[in-house]
Amino acid sequence: MYIPPAFRMTDESEMRSVMRTYDFALVLVPGMPDLAATHMPLKLADERQVLIGHVAAANPMADAIRQGKEAIAVFSGPHAYVSPTWYANPSVNVPTWNYVAVHAFGTLVPLEGEEAERALSSQVADFEAEWRITHIDPKRRARLEAAIQVFEFEIHRLEGKAKLSQNKPVEERLRLAHALNERGEHAVAFHMVEDQEDDEDE
Repeated sequence: MYIPPAFRMTDESEMRSVMRTYDFALVLVPGMPDLAATHMPLKLADERQVLIGHVAAANPMADAIRQGKEAIAVFSGPHAYVSPTWYANPSVNVPTWNYVAVHAFGTLVPLEGEEAERALSSQVADFEAEWRITHIDPKRRARLEAAIQVFEFEIHRLEGKAKLSQNKPVEERLRLAHALNERGEHAVAFHMVEDQEDDEDE
């Protein structure tokens, strides 16, 4: 991804936070038909630097997983349109889009048997307080699990971009954040203000 220096994220903990919060990702497998583009939730297992997910066994991406292909997981964070009318001088500004995104580069690793079931259980536990996979009848569970391919995505490196008007004066950034809050785009506004506070702390 094209990342001008002003917009590059360098704090890996911040990038992992984006991945946890906006965990519905797009996974791309270079070299596969249509890049084997698949939308899916991915659970970040911080302690092992892996992502956990699964696809339907009929999905062409399942073959890429079994082959241990390299892949890219794209996490789209908050984003919002920015109007030139929000600046102090609209005549010298143009429309733009502010956003946060993280790309994870790594290798797909297929999981089977007990490993696969543990991975699925850990992913479900992120969303469910009470329901568990083991609540399904064992025979039916076996049939359902045979119809999917569970995997881990071993993260080799991360790239993050936070385009939050860092190339504008502080007063303008705060003006834009206020306008975004007024429009209900609270997440983008929060990141803009948070990023500004981080700059002031350095």
